[in-house]
Amino acid sequence: MKKVFYLYKSGTLRRKDSSLVLEGKVGTDYLPIEQLDLIICFSEVTLNKRVLSLLNQYEVSILFYNFYGNYIGRFSPKEYRDGRVLVNQAIAHEDDNQRLFISKAIIKASLKNMSSVMKYYHKKGKDLKSEIVEFKSYVSKIDAVQNMKDLLIIEAKSKQIYYSIFDVILENESFKFEKRTKNPPENEVNAMMSYGYALLYGILLSILDRSSLFPQISFIHSLSKNCDSLQYDLADIFKPVLVDRLIFRMIRKRQIKEECFEFKSGGRCYLNKEGSKIFVNEFNQMLQTTITYAGKSYSYKSILSKEVHKLSEYIKSNKETLEFFVMKW
Repeated sequence: MKKVFYLYKSGTLRRKDSSLVLEGKVGTDYLPIEQLDLIICFSEVTLNKRVLSLLNQYEVSILFYNFYGNYIGRFSPKEYRDGRVLVNQAIAHEDDNQRLFISKAIIKASLKNMSSVMKYYHKKGKDLKSEIVEFKSYVSKIDAVQNMKDLLIIEAKSKQIYYSIFDVILENESFKFEKRTKNPPENEVNAMMSYGYALLYGILLSILDRSSLFPQISFIHSLSKNCDSLQYDLADIFKPVLVDRLIFRMIRKRQIKEECFEFKSGGRCYLNKEGSKIFVNEFNQMLQTTITYAGKSYSYKSILSKEVHKLSEYIKSNKETLEFFVMKW
């Protein structure tokens, strides 16, 4: 399986024969281009056309983030889009029934994964029985929903219940969730959520770039001329399993500490350099973890690709069923 490589060192990316190297102030690092799937860059890096040509040759994407984990931009390998898929995806977005059908499938998987997280910690001794029962009642209403407005209301009310159990799970005086805050995050838990979600968005965007789907056409999140919004739709399926659960584990096992964060003016909270490295390392290990899904062994990263392909195949063929990944514990 090809790897995601995270760049923290500043310097110049160069092509050396058929290899990729990073030349910095303290030496040269070799990047195994044949083993790479994606480069995520947090540092100040310069590169030229010869590097882009090499990345294109090996179909390696590179995503650029600032120090706080905010996405800046990307380079993706040369695209060969299928115009028929564009037409079908646009039709699915404009057709109320198709859009509702796809949105239901995504939100149902998202809420079921939230429910799986809640049930997991209930088995671990957290008293979440009443929340699980109430949450299940909302999930059961999805199939009968007739419009996007009612579907989004169900999603919003379900998330309120889900977020209400965070501090019960964490049981930590040093790290309180309290409520979801973003742009900017106002405490350590929200800082980790925003950072983890940004990483997840980037990986999904790199997968979408190499699929036949168009990242700009989404079904749940609103369209924007400056936004590849389909990544946000699909990320909702995986946030509970890949990011939220990771945060719970890291805090409960004291893998992350108070000194891993810094506060800025206006109550803004961010992971610092050390905290970012710890989080990225754990997140990357999570992506490489394998589980049994549909009777076969897959890494979580492979499952991300599989679910993008699943949506692509539905858009192409307009199948009667569409069921996304749901975590089973």
